[in-house]
Amino acid sequence: MIKGLYAIVDADVSSAQSLNDLALDYLKGGVSFIQLRDKKRKISSENYQKFCKTAFQIKRFQKDFSFQFILNDDLEMALEVGADGIHVGKDDVLLQECREKLGSQKIIGYSSHSLEEALEAEKMGADYVAFGAIFPTTTKGPGHPIQGTEKLKKVVESLRVPIVAIGGIGRHNIKEVLATGVSSIAMISALARPTSGDRIQEARWFCDQLKA
Repeated sequence: MIKGLYAIVDADVSSAQSLNDLALDYLKGGVSFIQLRDKKRKISSENYQKFCKTAFQIKRFQKDFSFQFILNDDLEMALEVGADGIHVGKDDVLLQECREKLGSQKIIGYSSHSLEEALEAEKMGADYVAFGAIFPTTTKGPGHPIQGTEKLKKVVESLRVPIVAIGGIGRHNIKEVLATGVSSIAMISALARPTSGDRIQEARWFCDQLKA
């Protein structure tokens, strides 16, 4: 079951910080899911090896914390690291190929930007569907569609699989998002650059909101 706070450890957003330290702080705060993402990992073999090393290090945190570890758009590395699943979008590896290689026990998530795309992802076998951006966010370009909570609620009501809301969610609007009935909320900047200055406490605060 996809439930609780879903933390995305993004190299683009957190380039000046240790991704391992970020993940560890989030886990200490109680997050249920960690997704590792680095869109630039394929630029060079050095970047790729660094990404792979980070993935193995985060995976080892499962010795001390209970969480699901998801890799973004890298099927082969997900297999190599033994990740709990993979997250893809329309320009990534096909859902069918992910299922064939990962098997039925692994988690496959999909990023959608419309109700139709979300329904298609469910039909193709996604275990959960991420929908966004709910609000404007600095992690996406100016042309990225802003969905709002009304569209989010429609997606929640229309799909059977869990929905993960993402994009521009913070302390000021989280209750509005939770009111739609989403199973989980994904966060990047709000956790990496907390207003409180304390990543562990910030993650714990958001986890408490989802539990409530």
